[in-house]
Amino acid sequence: MGSTELSSESVDLLRLERQARRRYELGRLRRAALGAAPLLPLVLGALYHSGRPTSTLCFGLGALALALAMLWYGRTAQRAVLPGVAAGFVPLVLSLCANQIHHCGMNGCSSFCAPACTLGGSVAGLAVMKVARQRGLGLRFLGAASAVALLTGAMGCTCVGYSGVMGLGVGYVLGLLPGWLRFRKSAA
Repeated sequence: MGSTELSSESVDLLRLERQARRRYELGRLRRAALGAAPLLPLVLGALYHSGRPTSTLCFGLGALALALAMLWYGRTAQRAVLPGVAAGFVPLVLSLCANQIHHCGMNGCSSFCAPACTLGGSVAGLAVMKVARQRGLGLRFLGAASAVALLTGAMGCTCVGYSGVMGLGVGYVLGLLPGWLRFRKSAA
């Protein structure tokens, strides 16, 4: 009879532990959702100004989901969300503004979207590397912030199709390069 009480007490304890853990994780998820919520107006704004809503929505939902997961996970990933969004905002705005400017001449029309994506990507890469170096954070931060920045910037860089997104990526790598070389030189 004593062992029955003991096993029922341990079952109750396990149930209570599971409930506590579930509540704890749900609380963390709620806080992460509140932290990621400011991205929603950014995605909606990009959708409103985009000429390619499907691609913009895909990149926007990807940025939103990644930010939510990183905020829920915590640690270095959580610290990378805001700098990543801020850095990605630069190519997003530049590309959406450039998409409104067209130059037409005798030889045809041209858009400034792709160069704006490349320039914005360079600025974003420089910004993420600067934050990583200032805070003394390593490759995990750099990778997490880069993923958020690239997804955020890509929402606008779909203006000329995936060549704009490629321009963003090339510009981003070029922006990271000076800081990366300094990092490698100081590590040696």
